[in-house]
Amino acid sequence: MNEEELVYQLKRESQEAFNRIYDMYSSRLYAYCMQYVKSREDSEEIVQDVFIKLWINKQSIVHGELLSAFIFKIAKNQIINRYKSRVNSYVFEEYVNYCNEGKYSVSDTSSVVEYDDFCRSLKKAMKSLSATQREVIECVKLEQLSIKETADKLKLKEQTVKNALSAGLKLLKDLLKKSLVLIILFMLK
Repeated sequence: MNEEELVYQLKRESQEAFNRIYDMYSSRLYAYCMQYVKSREDSEEIVQDVFIKLWINKQSIVHGELLSAFIFKIAKNQIINRYKSRVNSYVFEEYVNYCNEGKYSVSDTSSVVEYDDFCRSLKKAMKSLSATQREVIECVKLEQLSIKETADKLKLKEQTVKNALSAGLKLLKDLLKKSLVLIILFMLK
């Protein structure tokens, strides 16, 4: 059965077609997720979520669209959502508060040192951003303002805020790859 036939059968709620699609893509999807999330458990969850969404949204697969493109698009969105939920988590808030106010709830000396190192790395990385990116990230991530509130405060268009936030976070991620491992460790504690 070729991919087009599998999609046709999937839309007709064929469990066999779904299982064959799973067999075709699950390993590659897992490897793709591991490149970004670096966690076996998270990658497995994302793969499961992707196939659940595939089943739920099977009718929205466009005729002629590559199934792999559809599946990997879902995976990309799941990875982004996972990253956003981590960045907005309580531990990240605690970390930001520590960086801004010098307060922390961690008693372990090595953790405090790692926190300080990450804080210095973050401040240094923030200086590498454009003024707009820096202001947008500070408003949205540190002050917890919405995109609209940030746009109003900075007298920018909402799309400009979205673009600056996306580009700024991507640049921060690239600059903080080593330090990001530390924050993920804190999130998992």
